[in-house]
Amino acid sequence: MPLVVVGHVDHGKSTLVGRLLSDTGSLQDGRLEKVRRICEEQRKPFEYAFLLDALEAEQLQGVTIDVTEARFHWRGRDYIIIDAPGHKEFMKNMITGAAHADAALLVIDAREGVQEQSRRHAYLLSFLGVRYVAVIVSKMDLAAYAEDAFVRIRDEYEAFLASLGIRPAAFIPISAKDGENITERSRRVAWYRGPSVLELLEHVPVPERETSAALRIPIQDVYKFDDRRILAGRIESGRVGAGDEVQVWPAGHRARVRSLESWPETSHPVAAAETKATVGLTLDYPLFVQRGDVLAKPDLPPRTSNFLAANVFWIGHVPLTLGRTYRLKLATLERDAEVFSITRVISAVSLTVEHGKTGIGQNEAGEVVLRSARPFVFDVAADVPTTGRFVVLDGYDIAGGGVIQNAEELYRRPYRHGLPKSANISPVSEALTPVDRALLFGHKSHVVWLTGAPGAGKTTVARYLERRLFDQHIKTFVIDGEGLRFGLSADLGFTERERAEQTRRAAEVARLFQLAGLVVIVGVVSPFDDDREYARTLVGEQDFTLVHLHAPTEVLKERDPHGLYSRVDQGDAVAVPGLNSPYEPPPHPDLAFDTSATSVGPIVDQILERVVQRIS
Repeated sequence: MPLVVVGHVDHGKSTLVGRLLSDTGSLQDGRLEKVRRICEEQRKPFEYAFLLDALEAEQLQGVTIDVTEARFHWRGRDYIIIDAPGHKEFMKNMITGAAHADAALLVIDAREGVQEQSRRHAYLLSFLGVRYVAVIVSKMDLAAYAEDAFVRIRDEYEAFLASLGIRPAAFIPISAKDGENITERSRRVAWYRGPSVLELLEHVPVPERETSAALRIPIQDVYKFDDRRILAGRIESGRVGAGDEVQVWPAGHRARVRSLESWPETSHPVAAAETKATVGLTLDYPLFVQRGDVLAKPDLPPRTSNFLAANVFWIGHVPLTLGRTYRLKLATLERDAEVFSITRVISAVSLTVEHGKTGIGQNEAGEVVLRSARPFVFDVAADVPTTGRFVVLDGYDIAGGGVIQNAEELYRRPYRHGLPKSANISPVSEALTPVDRALLFGHKSHVVWLTGAPGAGKTTVARYLERRLFDQHIKTFVIDGEGLRFGLSADLGFTERERAEQTRRAAEVARLFQLAGLVVIVGVVSPFDDDREYARTLVGEQDFTLVHLHAPTEVLKERDPHGLYSRVDQGDAVAVPGLNSPYEPPPHPDLAFDTSATSVGPIVDQILERVVQRIS
């Protein structure tokens, strides 16, 4: 388990780590005696920190400059402990260390208390998604093991951590120099009832990366032997066996694992493989699979989207720039990604937070949204680190790293920033409430959102549903994508960005009609899942029904109401979502229908039944 130790310079981080290595018997033979002998020769007192410091500059200055890793074993668990520097000049190295950690120990000197770097390190740990944090109040021997010194730091720092959403697992008073509260509870702090440092580490939860975790196999390559197509990759999490059903993402196609292959071939076939194993497997159906695709089990799929919401730390000499395209590497997946928006930028030196910036400079961090023409396959970093972290290339140079966050926590579009672009405006209070309108109309308002590729039947279903609602004296209105393009969206074309804007405008108009008390039926392609979820958020979960209409491509081509598919076949440069342009099927629609297999009547019956229940 990777564990990072951070804190203000000279607050005792390296001394704590050195003591942990010594007290757990994890030092190389003769290491302790060698350091003691060197200290005697140099006529300076022995310090446990010297067991860890490796660079000559560190020995001369008495500070940790680089990130130093050490391993130790304690009561059945293995640890990689990372000693990160405290000087603000070495903040880049500190982030390099913390980015690999599952847990962190924040060290604070009992005499000096909470310092600027103490706050900065906590902020960066939060930024990097390190969830398990414990606070070590060090050098209690210099504070005479006084309880009030410990309580003062605990109360001040706990309040600050709470503002960052961090709930520390414990505050532990220690003296690394004297070995108090390191391996076992100290009698010198009898007023303290919590665990020692090693007792705490024994109970740090290890992230779920074993066989019970979600299956993730980023495809490294596809090899062809005789009549076999062998998909090769490393199992980053989970377990896979012959006969298991899997999905290939981003396409989402399903098949079963026919066999697990080995080289050289053996007489005993491999039945299953687990996390960190490199595997080759064949499927029972010849799906198209390529490098960068991800195999997963249907019950726990990864996320797919043309957008990534992430925290990015930038080390490139040339600033990351809004609107520029960079090469992004995520597991085996590579994508050209545009910096779609920058929510805020945090200086790793001063910790100042700025909004509205158009770039992220060297050694700065920022919250960004990246966009690609082809979908990403990913997880939130806290869930599956390997498919939740990425590097960014500027040309051929690694210029930054990113940690993928929950879209709900970080996702921002330009139009979703805190304030609209117009100045000197303010919202106007409604004179009539939704309850007033519902009492008058005899029903609540609702939005039915029909999504699907061109030709899926959105317009047909919308008009049929509108008539059925009208016949039941329900006030209703249809917002059709084509209708919008004759007026409100007459300025938009059919690029991916313009399709996203078309969806946004449809959502805003639907919200206005909903506020007017109507049951609104929206029929737009809306190819991107994030745009549809924006509409759901805008309208409200309880007042929104997402209906996915779909049909096989051959059927869509036969219908071809606007001649789009035939134009593509003739070589015209027209983008058709789901054919030669991205269309992200809703992962969890409220209703879904194959319009080639079900007629419009039964489809509308099911939609109507759901809507009537919601508006009654």
